[in-house]
Amino acid sequence: MRYRIESDTLLIEGRFNALSSGLNGGWRDVELIFNHTVPENFDYLEPVEYLESVAGRFSTKSYFGLLTSVPMDKLAVVRRDEVTAFVTAGVRNPNEIIGTINTIVVIDANPSDGAMLNAIITSTEAKTAALMELGHRFTGTNTDAVVVARTSGRYYPYAGPASELGKKIWYAVKRGVKESLSKW
Repeated sequence: MRYRIESDTLLIEGRFNALSSGLNGGWRDVELIFNHTVPENFDYLEPVEYLESVAGRFSTKSYFGLLTSVPMDKLAVVRRDEVTAFVTAGVRNPNEIIGTINTIVVIDANPSDGAMLNAIITSTEAKTAALMELGHRFTGTNTDAVVVARTSGRYYPYAGPASELGKKIWYAVKRGVKESLSKW
């Protein structure tokens, strides 16, 4: 896995088997995962076309992409062993378009399919725990999205918060949400 920020976009490159709750999401093999900050005058009526145009800038058809209102200088990158969480978090009001918490979890291991699905739940629960600990009274915003990606390596059968892998995901995501929000 390699990552970099190119102007308003976080780019994570590699060979991933991943799942995404974002626009054009699902489960497939991808070579690029990105999180892109939309301009302030973003046309919310055509987000899928906009996402595809961003992907086109990076000459790839094998991707998962997320859109955020959060500037990339608020990005938190937290690594715990073979788990890396990339989090952009903004919360002004959970029911306004302005807030977004995007979480990308890259697992440099080989979790089972069930563990991959459970990793989404663990990531979401860790995000919620961070928000509650910071005094918020909501579990997220109306535009939050998650991507979980695996590469290869050690096999993990589970990723719930009490499992070995789940504890790593929990730590990285919870800390990532807090770090990103602290940059505001």
